[in-house]
Amino acid sequence: MPGYTENRILIHRDYEHVFDLTNRIDLWPNLFTEYQAAEILEKKDNELLFRLTTFPEGERPSRTWMSRRIMNKSEGYATAVRLDPLFPFAYMKIRWEYEKLPSDTAVLMTWIQEFEVSPECQFSEVQMESFLNHNTHMQIKAVKNAVEAWRL
Repeated sequence: MPGYTENRILIHRDYEHVFDLTNRIDLWPNLFTEYQAAEILEKKDNELLFRLTTFPEGERPSRTWMSRRIMNKSEGYATAVRLDPLFPFAYMKIRWEYEKLPSDTAVLMTWIQEFEVSPECQFSEVQMESFLNHNTHMQIKAVKNAVEAWRL
């Protein structure tokens, strides 16, 4: 059975800034605490091919992978799929949804991850869900704090 996580956070900033800042891949090292580098490899309209590199952790070296992201600002979502390498996943799909609140001074951002763990991975879907939920809670808070403090 595929794994699934869904986490949300209220960001006190207008929709335009929340959507624009969180979809600027080149800014991700400033928004997230886990990314050492973010490189845009190809851009076409609202679609990006990009590479992310994490910081090394203890004995674990940094990890790098490529993803494709499609942004739909008018409909309030962005989707991504991990491309290469897939491991530790058989597949990983991400959807960020942005809900404008009536006051237009806050956005409810929902981060959904659908995945299947690779058969070669030592973790089960349940273990990976637990890990991703823990990590996502930390990262989504970092994004919230960075976006709310960002000076344009």
